[in-house]
Amino acid sequence: MFNYGVVFFLLCSLYQISFAQISPGELSAAHANLEGVDHCTQCHSVGKALSDDNCFSCHREIKTRIEQKKGFHSTIGAKQCFECHKEHHGLQFEIIRFDKKAFNHSSVGYVLEGKHGKIECEKCHTKDKISAKDIQAFADKRKQKTMMGLSQDCLSCHQDQHRGQLSQQCATCHTFEQWKPATKFSHAHAKFQLTGKHEKVECLQCHKNKLADGKTVHYVKMEFGTCESCHTDPHKGKFQQACAQCHTTDDFHQVKGSQFNHAATQFPLKGKHANVKCEQCHSKNPKAKNVSGELGFHITKFRQCKDCHADAHAKQFDRRVDGGKCETCHTENGFTVVQFSALEHAKTKFALSGGHLATPCAKCHEAGKVNAKSTRQFHWENKIDCTTCHSDIHKGQFTAKMTNGCETCHTTESWQTTTFSHDKTKFSLRGKHATIECSKCHKKTDDKNIAVQYVGTVTRCYDCHADEHEQQFAIAGSTQCDKCHTEKSWKALLFNHEKQSQFALSGKHANVQCEKCHKIVTVHQRKIVRYKPLGIACIDCHQTN
Repeated sequence: MFNYGVVFFLLCSLYQISFAQISPGELSAAHANLEGVDHCTQCHSVGKALSDDNCFSCHREIKTRIEQKKGFHSTIGAKQCFECHKEHHGLQFEIIRFDKKAFNHSSVGYVLEGKHGKIECEKCHTKDKISAKDIQAFADKRKQKTMMGLSQDCLSCHQDQHRGQLSQQCATCHTFEQWKPATKFSHAHAKFQLTGKHEKVECLQCHKNKLADGKTVHYVKMEFGTCESCHTDPHKGKFQQACAQCHTTDDFHQVKGSQFNHAATQFPLKGKHANVKCEQCHSKNPKAKNVSGELGFHITKFRQCKDCHADAHAKQFDRRVDGGKCETCHTENGFTVVQFSALEHAKTKFALSGGHLATPCAKCHEAGKVNAKSTRQFHWENKIDCTTCHSDIHKGQFTAKMTNGCETCHTTESWQTTTFSHDKTKFSLRGKHATIECSKCHKKTDDKNIAVQYVGTVTRCYDCHADEHEQQFAIAGSTQCDKCHTEKSWKALLFNHEKQSQFALSGKHANVQCEKCHKIVTVHQRKIVRYKPLGIACIDCHQTN
């Protein structure tokens, strides 16, 4: 009977003998727990080369830092673990080997500068300075040293001498060479820049040390809101502690007008005010002296222009809603520079339009006496119309007929441009009368006061036109031309021979040309057509045989 137990024992014995013969050697102390034939596949894959994946199955913290691109291992490129970390060389073999002196610390993202370059590695690489939690857990678990996971913050190794009152970015002010002095610090980056005499003051004059929790706090932070934080106000608050508007840090007693910002006061200097000497307003008033006893700077009466200037308009504008404020029309750039526009003028009793817009103000607002004072007139008590400035060239011809003054016929665009309608008169213009020039009918007169006669112009035809018929159709000395003629044309006749004559045209008479009967004759040495009197008997036109 075949004994399987014996066979199994022999096979196991042969495997142990062969393993002892092919094993490369004893594992190091770090991997001693993996010694034995049963653990080979934890690092090695059967039939395959060594893989970093097997290493990372235990060393997960290393894999994490490589993925995060942190630390030394993230900088070595495509190297595999076994290229640096050898095994099977015995328990005493050091898996981690590198030359501390030759190691390039900048490769891990932290350059050792100044005194940091002279410190032993173990001074910084201690377990209590590890900031990464996974590395901290790694160190606790294996109870071994590690160079990984250190914080790069200064305060992770050094005590904060400022006790949290300043930024934790120590390198902003200090260098790695020495803590004192803070050579990189510049007061120009602070809220309060040092100029003038402030540059010569010792730091501790302002930044006093103090104790907090039994520890000295160096260069205590200060709030420099105003000069009064350090200095007393000699003006007792009159200038709202805006010292820099007048003074410089060179010398408090050196006050120059060019350096003073008047805009900080209740009266900013603009235009010509900016060129006025200080003493013209700030006179040597003994009741308003400053601390030096020279000029009075605190003035309360400056709200209105008239506080300093006389009213050049003799109170003409006092009745306005704004009380006659000068700034409504004038600016600080000069009295003659006005900002009173046509839009503003439209709010007065006389809106500007047409040719009035281009008229200089002085043409209407002439110099004269107003309220017993020599000034230009801007306010009129009576109603303002065209005759206020213009003379009536028509000498009252239309006074009784105008409903809206001169605007009844004229516009402000041009005097020659009229809106007059002849239809509103007793003589409407029709036909050729509508195209004739006004001056053909409205003649200049002998009256020295009236240039052109408009009102009272005669309207009868023969007042303008000669009687072509030498009064053949006159009745009581007057000829009614419109009985036969129209305004369209002299030759366009309305005459009806049947109704308007004693000889009705009938038969062949209807087809006879007018001139066959109405011959040209000479009357008063003038050739005319004879219309009447004319014989109506047959013999008057026809010969007898």
